[in-house]
Amino acid sequence: MRSKDGDAGGADAARPDGAGAPRANAFGWEVAVDVGGTFVDVIAVSPDGVVHASKHARRGAAPADAVLAAVDTVACVQGFRGADVTRWLHGTTIATNMLLEHDAAPVGVLVPRGYADVLTLGRQSRRDLYASHVAVQTPVDLIPEDLRAEIDGRLDADGNEVEPLTRSSVADALSALHAAGVRSVAICLLFSYRNPAHERQVAAWCAEVSPALQVSLSSTVDPRPREFERWLTTAMDAYVKPGVSAYLQALKAGLAERGYPAPWVMRSLGGIAPVDDCAALPIALAMSGPAAAVNGVARMLDPATAASAAISIDIGGTSSDLSLLEQGAARYTQGLAVGHLDLRVRSLDIVSIPLGGGSIVRVNAAGALRIGPDSAGARPGPAAYAQGGMLATLTDCLVVLGLLPERLASGLMLDHGKAEAAVNDGVAMPLGLSVAAAAAAALAVANASLAEAIKRTAFAAGVNPRDVTLIAAGGGGGLHVAEAAALVGARRVVVPPLPGVAAAYGLLRSPRIAMKEAAMSGVLDDEDVLPTIEALLRELTVALPEGTPTGHTERVVDSFVDLGYLGQEFALEVAYTPGVDTAATLAARFDDVHKRVRGQAFTGGHRVHAVRAVARWAPLGRSLTLTTKAESDAGPTPLHHAALALRWPGVPSCTMLARADLAAHDTGTGPARVTALDTTIWIPPRWHWTVGDDGVLILEAP
Repeated sequence: MRSKDGDAGGADAARPDGAGAPRANAFGWEVAVDVGGTFVDVIAVSPDGVVHASKHARRGAAPADAVLAAVDTVACVQGFRGADVTRWLHGTTIATNMLLEHDAAPVGVLVPRGYADVLTLGRQSRRDLYASHVAVQTPVDLIPEDLRAEIDGRLDADGNEVEPLTRSSVADALSALHAAGVRSVAICLLFSYRNPAHERQVAAWCAEVSPALQVSLSSTVDPRPREFERWLTTAMDAYVKPGVSAYLQALKAGLAERGYPAPWVMRSLGGIAPVDDCAALPIALAMSGPAAAVNGVARMLDPATAASAAISIDIGGTSSDLSLLEQGAARYTQGLAVGHLDLRVRSLDIVSIPLGGGSIVRVNAAGALRIGPDSAGARPGPAAYAQGGMLATLTDCLVVLGLLPERLASGLMLDHGKAEAAVNDGVAMPLGLSVAAAAAAALAVANASLAEAIKRTAFAAGVNPRDVTLIAAGGGGGLHVAEAAALVGARRVVVPPLPGVAAAYGLLRSPRIAMKEAAMSGVLDDEDVLPTIEALLRELTVALPEGTPTGHTERVVDSFVDLGYLGQEFALEVAYTPGVDTAATLAARFDDVHKRVRGQAFTGGHRVHAVRAVARWAPLGRSLTLTTKAESDAGPTPLHHAALALRWPGVPSCTMLARADLAAHDTGTGPARVTALDTTIWIPPRWHWTVGDDGVLILEAP
C-alpha cells in the first residue's frame, strides 16, 4: 500500500509530480535516524524518492556506536555509500535522558557576589498544594550549593557597569571548581541580557585558565529577564553539554570516516540545525525526538485529520508525548517541562507523561496498582526481552494478553514464559488475581492515565476532547490510543502509514530553524516603542544565518514580540509583521491570545518584554513514496488474516491482520490486531476500521 508524499502545507497527500517539482535526480540518498530507548529508527530515501524504513535494536554500550551500526546495516542492505548521501538527519533523546536520569557530573555556576542562593530560593512555586513545605525547584544534586562560586563585578538594570570584574576572583573560583572535578560551568551574571560584556569577559578568562572546561553563558542560552529562570536553564545547558558534545562529536567523526556529510540535528524548536550549533547549545535538544515525531505525524495525515483539531500521541519505551495539532501544525510554548524541571526553552508544545512499554508495573504498599514512572529501559528491558529483566512492565502485560506478536522489529523475540512469570510475581500474586486478570488491570490503568493526559492536553488548549481526532504514533501508540479514546469519548482515531518511525520521517520533513532574541522593556503605547522593536528585529535578522542548505528553500524570517499587561511579569508571544502591525493590532492580538490561554482579557496598557526573529528554511517539496511495508534487518515476517486467541477477560479472540496486506478502502470491524514491522495496532470490539487512499488507517467508535 503506497501513498505519495507531497510538499508544504498541512498533510502530505497523494499527488502527481506537478510543475516546478524538483527532478528525482536532483537528490542523492537522504538518511534520517532517530534514537529511542529501545530501537534505532532509520529511514533511507533513495534518489527516486522511495522511503525505506527500518527499526534496529540498540547494540553497543556507546550511543553513537548503536547509531553507526544501524546505519551500516541499512547502507549494506540498500547498497549506498556515504558519498551517495546528500543529507544526514538526526533526532536524539540524549539531552532529555540526562535531564531525567541525573547521572552526569554536577555543574559549577559562577554568580555575582551575594547571589549564590538565587537558584535555591527559586520562585517558591508550590507544585503540591498540600505539601508541608515548598520543595526546592533547583536539583541540588546537579547544582550543589558548594559549586556555586561568587565573583566580583556588577551591572545595573540598564546594563551599565557599577563594579568591574576582577580576573583574580574568576581564577580563584575556577581553581576551586577544578579541584571539585567540575567539567562544565554556567556563567550567570545579573542583567547580562542587557549587556553581555561581563559574561563574555568571564568566558574568555575561563578559556585561558581552564581550556578544557565547557562553558555556558546565560546571555546566550536565555537572553531574557528573571534571574532564576535564566540561570536554571543555563545551568542545565552546562550540565548536559559534556555528554551531548561528546556524543555528537563521536557521531560526526564516525560518519565522516564513512564518507557521510556532517549531520543536522533536530531541536525542540521543531527544526533542524548544524551539529556544531547543537553541541554549542545542547539544552535546545531537550525535545529533539518528540519534536521530530510531531512533524512526522503532521506530514503523514489524511486531509480531513490535518484540517481538524487533533492530538498526536507518540508512545515509546519510556514515555508518551502528546501534542495538539491545529491545521496540521503544533503550537509553540516558551516553557518546557522535563521531569521535575521547568526550563525556559522555546519549544513545540509537547506534554510528556512517564508511560511507555518499558514502564514498570507494581503494587504499592497500599495495595494499589502503579505503572511507572521508572522504566526498564533498553537494558535489561521488559522481562519478555529475555535480556535479564525481572520486573513486570507494560510490554509484559501486553504479551500475556496476546496483543503483541512473537517477534518485534529487528528480530527481537518475545519470551511469553518470562513475561508471564514477571507479571505473576510482581502483580498477580500481590493482588490475588490470575495472571491474565492482572495484566488486563494494568492495561486498564495505563489507558486511564493516557485518557487523563488527553483531556488535560485538550482542555489546556480550550478544546473539547470529545471533538478531537487522536493520532496513534510511536511503537506503542496503536496499542493504547483507541482504548483511551473510548474513555475520553473521542470517536475517531487515525494511524499514519509509518507510525513507529514517525520521528525519523519527521526529520525529513522538518525545516531548518535558527532563532535570535533580545530582551526589551517598554510600554506598547509609547511613540518610540514600535521603532525600537523594528530596530531590534533588524539587528537580530542580520545575526541569523544566511544561505540555503541542501534540500531546502530560501530563508524566510518571522518576527515575534513577547507582551504582557502592565504590572504582569509573565509574557505571551504574539506574531509581529514589521511595517504592517501597529500598537493597536498588537494589543488586540495579545488580548485574543491571553483570553485563549488564560481564560480572560483585561483592559489597560501592555508592556513589551522581548522580541524574537526566527529564520526558517522549508524542506523542498520532494515527492516521496511511502509504504506500510516497513523493512527490518531480520527480514519480513509472513502474516495472514486469521483468528487469534487472546487471554483478555471479555475479549477471548480477535481477527489477526497484516497491515502490509491491506489496501485502500479495505474495511472491517474489531476486535482485531493489525501487525506491522514498525508497530502493532489494537482495534477494540465493534470499532469500525477503514484504510484511506493515502495509507492512513482510520478507526471509528461504534
